[in-house]
Amino acid sequence: MVRSIQQLKALGDEWDALSARFRSPLLDHDWFVSCAEAFHRDEDLRILTTRDGSSLSGAAPLVHERTSAGRRLMLLGVSRLYEPCGWLFSSEGALSELVDRTLALGQPMILQRIPGESAICAALTALPRYRAVTVVRWTAASLAVATRGSWDAYYTSLPSKQAANLRRVRKKAEKALGPVTVEQFNPRASEVDELLELVIAVEGSGWKGRRGSAIGSRADLREFFRRYCHRAAQKGRLRVSRLSFGSHVAAVELSVEAYARMWTLKIGYHDQLAPFCPGLQLTESSIRSTFERGLDAYEFLGSAAAWQEYWRPEVRRYETLAVYPVTAPGLIGACRDVAGALWRRARRKRAAR
Repeated sequence: MVRSIQQLKALGDEWDALSARFRSPLLDHDWFVSCAEAFHRDEDLRILTTRDGSSLSGAAPLVHERTSAGRRLMLLGVSRLYEPCGWLFSSEGALSELVDRTLALGQPMILQRIPGESAICAALTALPRYRAVTVVRWTAASLAVATRGSWDAYYTSLPSKQAANLRRVRKKAEKALGPVTVEQFNPRASEVDELLELVIAVEGSGWKGRRGSAIGSRADLREFFRRYCHRAAQKGRLRVSRLSFGSHVAAVELSVEAYARMWTLKIGYHDQLAPFCPGLQLTESSIRSTFERGLDAYEFLGSAAAWQEYWRPEVRRYETLAVYPVTAPGLIGACRDVAGALWRRARRKRAAR
């Protein structure tokens, strides 16, 4: 079991060799190390690994986190970032061994944002009741635009009324503020801090800042993005896009390009310029660039939002699995979680009266 950040760092190359088969930067070593550094202490880590000879064959990136119902095993980083996650494994045998080792810890486990088609879901729901009780529910989906093919053909398939409205507000912005320009950066590590501060400032000026979900609203989020963006820049993956109306920076987008996809981590716009739809205009430019670069998809991360439906996206579905081993801590955790769910349901009913 990996119980320190230094031990996790030492797994870099073989972790990435294993994660490459899943084709998501959210499962790569850089992501999990940055999560561990920003959100946790060594004593929180419960990262289970399996080996096939000398090669890493499986990894369950878990942490022991405090929740309102007590401590739970959870996926590293998901409670803070709420992005899709999972375990890594090279075979059914490696996955089965990870399941056995996880149950041997005897602790209740909450796995959020697991892709619905993942073998993890099948393995944990198939557990016999004398070993564990697994409760499954669907959780927030994410959306993605398939970008294989022609941009022109895709663009003409979008709702004509909304496309015309976007062109109209672009002309209004040009008339009021100056030319609409988009700049795309593939920053070096030495340029990351300045560009990240721009992203933080623009994103924090809008509703995300007021709600407290912006990067700049929390020190741990700022630390995670600083560490992760430096690592992504060193590998040539980091992308920052900036949309301006004349001399005014109107919107910014923070992304990584990996596994033939563009993965959008954050997008924000200046609230004062909202009448000109800067966020939509920047998204349009980014999706067009993804088509033109010959990538497979543009991934909206986070939870699916109504404004993303405009782009005719595909749906990525995820599950939350609550796993309660048949042990004293597991059964106590199940009782507490059931009691909590009943209390929340009763409170919602009272509020609805």
